[in-house]
Amino acid sequence: MNTIKRNFFCKFSKTILGSTLIFSTLATAADIVCDEATMDAFAYEDCLKEQQGGTVNNEDFGNTAAVKAAKEEQEAAAKVVVPKYQPFGKNAFLTSSFGENRGTRYHAGLDYSTDMEEGWPIFAPEDGKVKELRVSPFGYGKVMFYQGKSGKTWVFAHQSSFGDLDDAIAKQQYATKKNDVTVKPGKAFKKGDTLTYAGSSGIGNPHLHLEVRLDNDRVVNPRIFDTDASDTIAPQVLGAALWQGNELSLTSAEAIDKGCIVSPIRNEFNVNLAVKIVDYSRTPKDNPMSVRRISMWRYDDKIFEERLDTLRFSKMLQIRNQLLWAEEADSAGDWHFINAKIAPISNYTLEIEDFAGNVTTKKFTFRNKCTGNKSFPLTKVQTSPVFTFLSRPMLDLFRCESGMKFSVLKGESVLAENLCSAYRQENRATLLGKILERYPEMTGIRYTADAASTGDGKAIDEVISVFGINGNQANINWSTSIGDVNITQKITGAPITNDTTKRVLAVTRTHTDSLDFFEFHPKGMQLKNWNVCIENKENPAPLYWLGETSRNWFIFSKQTKGKGRCASTNELRDIASIDNQESIALGFPYWDAMMVGGVRQPALKIPLMFKYDGVEDGNAITVLAGKKWIAAEYDSEPREIIIEGEKLPDAGETITLQIKDEAGRKLSYDIVIPEM
Repeated sequence: MNTIKRNFFCKFSKTILGSTLIFSTLATAADIVCDEATMDAFAYEDCLKEQQGGTVNNEDFGNTAAVKAAKEEQEAAAKVVVPKYQPFGKNAFLTSSFGENRGTRYHAGLDYSTDMEEGWPIFAPEDGKVKELRVSPFGYGKVMFYQGKSGKTWVFAHQSSFGDLDDAIAKQQYATKKNDVTVKPGKAFKKGDTLTYAGSSGIGNPHLHLEVRLDNDRVVNPRIFDTDASDTIAPQVLGAALWQGNELSLTSAEAIDKGCIVSPIRNEFNVNLAVKIVDYSRTPKDNPMSVRRISMWRYDDKIFEERLDTLRFSKMLQIRNQLLWAEEADSAGDWHFINAKIAPISNYTLEIEDFAGNVTTKKFTFRNKCTGNKSFPLTKVQTSPVFTFLSRPMLDLFRCESGMKFSVLKGESVLAENLCSAYRQENRATLLGKILERYPEMTGIRYTADAASTGDGKAIDEVISVFGINGNQANINWSTSIGDVNITQKITGAPITNDTTKRVLAVTRTHTDSLDFFEFHPKGMQLKNWNVCIENKENPAPLYWLGETSRNWFIFSKQTKGKGRCASTNELRDIASIDNQESIALGFPYWDAMMVGGVRQPALKIPLMFKYDGVEDGNAITVLAGKKWIAAEYDSEPREIIIEGEKLPDAGETITLQIKDEAGRKLSYDIVIPEM
């Protein structure tokens, strides 16, 4: 009821013994009691007038023309849509999402496409100042930290130029004779001003990486703060996995679309579900992304929801609690663990939302078999029969069909001669934990194949060393031998699980055309520390680790020397001893362009060619014209040194390029400046 309206309902209220009595509007004038002490002034005047037989105006003053106009104006203002922040001042598609899987961490921002072009101007999201600029050939490349008046820090990475602030970078470089520098300009900008220019410095093709940080630890989804991002395709469900202990069932997208997920359930306890999900922003589907929200209902009860809007840099290793590692990790999609109590006989609804608000819904039940269920690959680049899937080591018993043989070992003794026969009914990929349950004394599995069975003309006779651990075991010491190589692992901070099923560590040796290396499983296992020592009398060369997606080898920057080499990291990785005698070679220098001060300028580009040991950072590069030091950039993709043309001597003259590679070798090259 409008509080301004003065009618019988509001005029004839009276307080009696602490209670308010409301008289009906049917009361007669004779019944009316006018009490100046309990009525407001307007009501009291109208009451007296009513008693005297006068007429009272009971119009609702809230309906006057002036009030109506004010209301309409207020409603219209509420409908005004504040424009969302567009970094380029126009629509741009996402190429990577917030929280996307980056191996040992989440992706901390949004990546925007620049259609493979450098130099797109980026505009200020709010009034503020440039807090810091950094230059590096890796990671974020050229990056700007912009402090807004709101208190948020906006991070713009992989830039090609900082506009006028390039002068501050150059001044610091020439003062320190270092290519990688940090400056703190403190220059103020207004909302909408041109801040910086997109590029491809650091890792990746031309694009913009945008972050919003609340402090040094918390980073948030930029979409929360009305940042625009185009994504026209709803998330896709590519598969599901349901397991209980070491019993595992897999379901393809075709069966899920029909409302069914295959279940291995024997009872109602400790059932786990993971769903493989991918999101694309547009066609062609070149850049698989992650999603913002996953929710699941059992009937009408919400039993799970995970919304990815805030991350902490200090807790990035928790990524493996949510995204389970699989050997096909560099293919589209991630396996999301649904951390909920799953009952076998129920109706479920899964809802997935991307960062543009597109929603996909799947309804399903669990059954022994699903119509239309198809097999799908569990590995992408894998040579040996042991691999990691859903953060668990598995054995590829499909290889029995091609002639590979498997036997179970206890030390040098054989516990079971033919695993292919023992698992004939399954004849598929099997969890190593399941085999350990059947053979609890197992310490290894030998796999053999003749040259005709391998497909590459080379016979195989290797061992998978196996070590069983409990779910509550955080610290692990394990020593084993594969051939003449002794391997010792000391693990601290292994993840604790409530699953009482026996977990397994495994290691084997893989032979390739170019080198032999050791595979450690389960890959992706996040640890406080993994110290691994490899004593290899035949090859005491330095230790290198394999990038899962790049398939490139990288030297451990810190390791012991000699035949018993040791190195440390926080994740299990494949390792090789590589005696690399090849130093960096140079391609032909050529003229192109670079952004300086926001304007394209001539630049000399010098390609670098190497297989293993590249450039550790920009300060490992020195360019000299005689004794004069010249600033240079290193673009890690596509491995080129870039030098501003204006800083170089004339064509035909010589500069000296000095490089210290990752193996510690100091290299020197004389380069003749070509004609432009």
